Amino acid sequence: MSSWFCAHIPGGSQHALSAAVSPYYARVCCRLTIPRRPEWSTAMAPEILEQRERASFLEWRRDLAKLEDEEGLVLTPFEKNLEVWRQLWRVLERSDIVVQVLDARDPLRYRSEDLEAYSLDLHPTKGSVLLLNKADLLPAALRSAWADYFEGQGVEYVFWSAKAGIDSLTAAGPVLRHNDTDDARAKVLNCEELMQYLHRRAQAAVNSRDDAEEHQRHADHGRVTVGLTGYPNVGKSSTINALFGSKKTAVAPTPGKTKHFQTLNITDGLTLCDCPGLVLPRYAQSKSEMVAAGVIPIDRLTDVRTPVAVVCERIARPEFERVYGLKLPKPDEHDAPNKVLEAAELLRSYALSRGWVAASGLPDETRSGRQILKDFVNGKLLHCERPPACSLSNSQLGLTGQNATASKHAAADHTWAAPDTAAHQADAQTNGDSQSQSEGASDSASEPEQSSDQDAHHADSSQEGSARADDAAAVSSSSDTETPPAAHKGRLTDADQELMESMSAVQVSESKPKRPEYKFQKKPARTKGNRGKADDGNTAYDGQAFTTGRRGGLVRVPVTKA
Repeated sequence: MSSWFCAHIPGGSQHALSAAVSPYYARVCCRLTIPRRPEWSTAMAPEILEQRERASFLEWRRDLAKLEDEEGLVLTPFEKNLEVWRQLWRVLERSDIVVQVLDARDPLRYRSEDLEAYSLDLHPTKGSVLLLNKADLLPAALRSAWADYFEGQGVEYVFWSAKAGIDSLTAAGPVLRHNDTDDARAKVLNCEELMQYLHRRAQAAVNSRDDAEEHQRHADHGRVTVGLTGYPNVGKSSTINALFGSKKTAVAPTPGKTKHFQTLNITDGLTLCDCPGLVLPRYAQSKSEMVAAGVIPIDRLTDVRTPVAVVCERIARPEFERVYGLKLPKPDEHDAPNKVLEAAELLRSYALSRGWVAASGLPDETRSGRQILKDFVNGKLLHCERPPACSLSNSQLGLTGQNATASKHAAADHTWAAPDTAAHQADAQTNGDSQSQSEGASDSASEPEQSSDQDAHHADSSQEGSARADDAAAVSSSSDTETPPAAHKGRLTDADQELMESMSAVQVSESKPKRPEYKFQKKPARTKGNRGKADDGNTAYDGQAFTTGRRGGLVRVPVTKA
């Protein structure tokens, strides 16, 4: 079972969810693969190979479309261009080992187990290595937890920081946030150590082969090839630039800068093969998750509220105030102290603090949202995922700036109120017996037997309590000077008490003044006169008292009576 599939289910772990989702997962996951290149040989005509590749690729596309239609799944916006997948096929065939460059903040989102299986299908010795880039953003305790997880899975991994490697080429030197650890497994390698590791691992893969032709090819060239693959904007080109010592590949913050694979000779015995970034077909929670992961370009977004809401779920309110120097509105008294910040509140506060105003005069939420998303992707707003089934708390892992319930791998969510107290308060509001129930709520933690007796007593007298509650409501609505009973004050907060008093005052307030009588006097309806009607003696003219005017119209002529 895929570790990413289990990890991205709330509270899920590979052992706990195996029995629950394995039948469905076995039916669906076997069809969610990357396209394979059909069998070919050097003696095959290019036209035949082209036709086979297109037919195989179209069949793969149809199977994924059928999977979405039948199962109702939402997949990531995976690559649909055959030419880009051909770049991956060539990199896998040329390489002695395959290195997946992952974002260390959430490595399971970017890891592809099917890519590892495909590399082993090409050759049993062509193993895979996980290069966890941006590892200097992770606390040392969290890196040790991920090391335990990957070792339990039997996966090779290396912690690395391309930015620190590039900074090491300057006079200032590298700046690592968290590299002070005694655990050798959690150490962030530098450029020299990474090159030695890749060369040693690729040479071991070549030596373990039984193919004499491959041994002769490596003996003639004297080089081993390491292929770099991964999602867009995870740092493949930056890794090559750091290892090469100069800018050999184009780098940009927009995903998809590299269009074709490149082969670069790092040392006399090591060659790196850079593959374009590929979005692999996987289960997607939403488009907003992809934006927050940096896979979808941020500058092309039109709706920024939904992705910013994802950021607000992961970053705590005090962290926004510390990073941006904002004064955000506090949660209401009846809300949880750790309530998730609303995206609209953050966008407006950030735009007003920077003076960004749109053409309409309102805060420019689009500009502020894009900047917040870029800071989240770059690590200024730091959020790191926990390994699946990790029992350590956020404080033990060094995760102090993010919400405790935001991690998808958390074992359980912690509520802000004790369950017993909340249950007793709910019973008190339902039964109306305030005095005895408030005592049960206060003594529920120390005297469970007394609390259960009180619950039984309230269950027997529920009808009587309902009647008293109705009477109390009627009295409070009939008088604006009478305050609620003391029992209600005992179990309600000051804010709730003030709200009830205001509602009571509104109910007994005087009605609006009546509308003046003169406003009900309507004007008589307009008529067409008595034209054409018989003279009843009361009218001054009849229908025949008209003459032709100067311009050809009819003019009324008054009639004088004798």
